[in-house]
Order: sequence, then structure tokens, then C-alpha cells
Amino acid sequence: MESITRLLRGELARRPASTLVDAAKLLYQSEFGCGHLIRDEAGAREYLFRELEECEKADLPLTEPIGGGYVRLNLSPAGNIMDRETIFRIFLLSAREKPGTAEGFREKLALLYDIGFNRADVDSFLSGYEAAGLPMLSHSPAYREAYRPAYRVISERLARFIPVFSAVDRLSRFSGPILLGIDGMCAAGKTTLGGALREIYGAEVYHADDYFLPPEMRTPERLGEPGGNMDRERLLSEVLTALERGEAPVTRRFDCRALCLEPPKAHELTRINAVEGSYCLHPELRDFYTLKIALRTDESRQLQRITLREGENIDAFKTRWIPMENVYFQSTRLFEEADIVIDT
Repeated sequence: MESITRLLRGELARRPASTLVDAAKLLYQSEFGCGHLIRDEAGAREYLFRELEECEKADLPLTEPIGGGYVRLNLSPAGNIMDRETIFRIFLLSAREKPGTAEGFREKLALLYDIGFNRADVDSFLSGYEAAGLPMLSHSPAYREAYRPAYRVISERLARFIPVFSAVDRLSRFSGPILLGIDGMCAAGKTTLGGALREIYGAEVYHADDYFLPPEMRTPERLGEPGGNMDRERLLSEVLTALERGEAPVTRRFDCRALCLEPPKAHELTRINAVEGSYCLHPELRDFYTLKIALRTDESRQLQRITLREGENIDAFKTRWIPMENVYFQSTRLFEEADIVIDT
């Protein structure tokens, strides 16, 4: 709760016309996100498009954190770097985040006592608000008059990828297919970004994990190469060269348990495609990509995420997979050669 208290105090310092209602609205958004605003998808899209056209130009940061895994995306700068449909899709995808609870919201509302408002005023506000059933709030007239708010609440994890979405929108203005390569540290969000591209753009996403090196290729020489434990030759032939020829790829996933290739799978030929996973930006493959993206995170956060995902298998990552990746990053200069580097 300490971090949310700091966010509240920062908001009041930046926008001193804020009232108790405006502070409570921020807390509501940090707990419940934006799902309550998507009851009518067509109406929500139309309203957003109209607001993007009408919002005043303002010198605002692109995003402002509000806690709870959410940020406010200011529409004035957002409309300058992303297509309006992309902004709506990010908003729509954010609405699927896990909703908050009334109990969690009540805990946050108690923070209103700690940020400088008169205690009696807070008592009165909370009493009436609770009696009303803790409904969604609108900004106060004073706030609207002073700051002309025009924003959408979106997921913080999607906000990190806005540089990618902006680049895709820019590239989409030109003819021809787009192929993104998403490489980087394990547990840095490569699969999450691939999924977001699928949801927002209808992209076809290919997984480097499906190209684990088969046993017959695991020679000491091959495994001694940086990135040598991926079957980059098969990824090249099945996906990259097929897309370059304008053909719909047919892939075969390598089953790591059965140690064999699964039956062929035909994919759709789409305008936007992505390959996500470690080693997909190997120097022998890089030139096939329209946009090269590298994700990284700090070591402690990486280990926390891997522990949540893998449980007891964490030791294999510490002793084998992470050291192999680090050698690959250093020897191939992945983060120096990428077009976009994102810290998650």
C-alpha cells in the first residue's frame, strides 16, 4: 500500500485541484482496471475514436502509473504514435485482466486518510460512498475544468510494449508483410508480447521453443555454439524462407518429451507475423526480420517469475539455461543489434 500512497501524493502534487472524489477514482481504477467500461464494445470504440479527435493537445507523459498493475494512457500523446484501432485493442485486451475485489478496494480507500485531506471530510465521503454501494466514479467538475482529462486505463504489462505497437503501426502504412523477431531473457515477456500481437493485430505467432534441437543434432560442437541448442535450420526453412516467398508456413512442433516431431500444422498467411523465443534473432536469421525486438529484465525479477512458472525446475534454469542464454547475448550482441529493447 505504501507505493499506492506515493502515487496518490504525486497525483495531488501534480494536480492540486483534485478532490476526494478524484483520489478515490484513481484508487477505483487501480483495483478494478477498465473492464467496467467495455459493456458495449462498438459503443466504447466509437466513444474512444471521438475523444481522440476532440482531445486537446497537451504536454503530458504517455502513461502515468496508478498502481494495481494499471496505468493511465493519455490520449493526446498516444494518438500521435499509435493508430486509433490499436489504442482501442490495447484497452480491450486490458479489460480482460483479473478484476479486483470490493475488499481490496476498501483497503485502498483507507489510504485517503494519509494523503492530506481533512479527516472529517474523508469520514463523510466514505460513509456516503459505502452507502451508495461503492459505484464507479467520475472526475469532479473542478478536476475536469482544470485538467481536461482524456485517457484510458490500460494494463501496465501492455504499456511496456507500446514502442513495439507504435513501430508496427508505422510499418503497416507501407505495403508488404511484417515479420517481428522477439528474443531476449527467459521470463522477460516474449510469449506475452507474442500473445498481445495476436490479440491486437491478428498476427500469426511462431514459437522458437517448437524448434528445440533434436537428439541426432546434439553434438558437442553444435551445443558449444552460442544459441546452438535451437534447430535454426528448420525454423529458417519452415517459417522464415516460406514467409519471404509469400507462402503460408507449414510447421512441425518438436515434442521435447517424446523427442520427435509432431504432425505438420498449416498456418494462415497474414500481414503481420512474429517469431518469439530465445535464439530466434540468431545472426544467421536476423536479416529475415522487419523488426528485431529484445526483452530483458533484472536478475531478481527474472528468478521470481521463473520460480512461479517452473517451481522445482528453477535449478535447471540457474545452472544451465540462463548461463547459455547469457553467452548467446554477449557473443551475438543481441541487445546492441536489436531495433527495440524493452526492459520489463
